[in-house]
Amino acid sequence: MNVAKVVTLLLLSFATSVLSADELRFSLVNTAQSEGHGDYSWRNGGWEQPEPVFHVALLIEHQGSRLLFGTGLGRHIDAQVDAEVPWRIKRYGPVAAVRDQLERDGLKIDRILLGSARWDHASGLEDFPDVPVLASAEGIRYSQVATPPAVLPSQFAHPVRWQPLRFEANPFGGFAQSLDLFNDGSLIVVPLTKQGALGLFLTLADGTRYFFRGDTLGQPEKPNAEPDNIQPSGWQELAASGFYPGWVQSYASRGEATSGKQSAALRRYASIK
Repeated sequence: MNVAKVVTLLLLSFATSVLSADELRFSLVNTAQSEGHGDYSWRNGGWEQPEPVFHVALLIEHQGSRLLFGTGLGRHIDAQVDAEVPWRIKRYGPVAAVRDQLERDGLKIDRILLGSARWDHASGLEDFPDVPVLASAEGIRYSQVATPPAVLPSQFAHPVRWQPLRFEANPFGGFAQSLDLFNDGSLIVVPLTKQGALGLFLTLADGTRYFFRGDTLGQPEKPNAEPDNIQPSGWQELAASGFYPGWVQSYASRGEATSGKQSAALRRYASIK
């Protein structure tokens, strides 16, 4: 092989690695699991136990940045609950905070996109005191005026580095307003109808699109019950295929993953459009 061919192959390899690093990929990080909310219900001719709730965060990598959508349960969840609602039964199991999981792999995040200010989505903010927190103006206000048990003020006692989002009048996915975080159509944030919560559209390089609600991420999915006339992606199917360190990414980039392994089922699901 002559020198020119060697140089060409090296340049192609470098370009492929750069494109792969810039492409969007994401992972569900499971921080804890709770017993289902509510009592047993009568279904299909018998009593059924409520489905479990997974306290998950969405870890996203794109264009050299790494951000979280939600935080799940953090390192200090027990103290947070005891400070505000000491009478409340802790239904969640052992906690593996996002920060602890990422630190084991030497990963740091640049920003947090707070999909909901409720206690089970904001607990981990305290673990990232120096990281900017992007939220809607209504979501920030809700975090300041809402009361326990929905919102725990102790989760916001540290100086939160708020960055209010400014939505634009660009309809997207059935929503009147939206915000393109990277100006490339890959991460589109939309305001939901209650409590300043956010929805997030993720579009992979191969066109696969996912939608996640910040206020119900991790909870049992309820078809035909979405007030915004759009169904969230099947996060439960993704979760069934594996949590972090598995990644969901475009079909062309599956072989380029540098952290974690995807199960066959997760890889198949990532290619569904």
